[in-house]
Amino acid sequence: MTKICDNKSVGILFWKEGKLLMIERKKYNPGFAIPAGHQDGDEPERTATKEGEEEVKLIIKKLEKRLVEILPNPCKREGGTHHEWTIFEAAEWNGEVKPSPDETKSYLWTDRATINIFTRRLEEFAKTIGVPLEKDHLPELARATNENQVWKENPGLEPPMYFLLKNLGVI
Repeated sequence: MTKICDNKSVGILFWKEGKLLMIERKKYNPGFAIPAGHQDGDEPERTATKEGEEEVKLIIKKLEKRLVEILPNPCKREGGTHHEWTIFEAAEWNGEVKPSPDETKSYLWTDRATINIFTRRLEEFAKTIGVPLEKDHLPELARATNENQVWKENPGLEPPMYFLLKNLGVI
């Protein structure tokens, strides 16, 4: 059965000792991102709690909303042409990271220097394929990262994360 996109997604910022938890996605979109997922009819807070547990096995005790933004990022679900993103910071959480074997290829606690490396990889990739790194071109960029084998083998920042993390002041 084909999943229908509700065009609403949630991302969670987990900070530990000044480092941000990032995962390398195993599925669409290849790249490094914060834990995130579709709301599927749930409230954003419920989705954040669920995704934190599902993707990295962290239990969220307290959330703080940091950003709401609409991006024209597509997804593989039917009707997935854009997403209203709600980004939370997990202000209180516990547990040890245990990545989902179905969704997560790897994870790491990233410092600003590593986040900047992932950002530069995306900027260089966009330049190489001749796609401007602008919100209006997000569909083209997402399609290219999903089709390019070199990108999949050594990805940078997942395209929507570039705009979200930039607006949050992380990059």
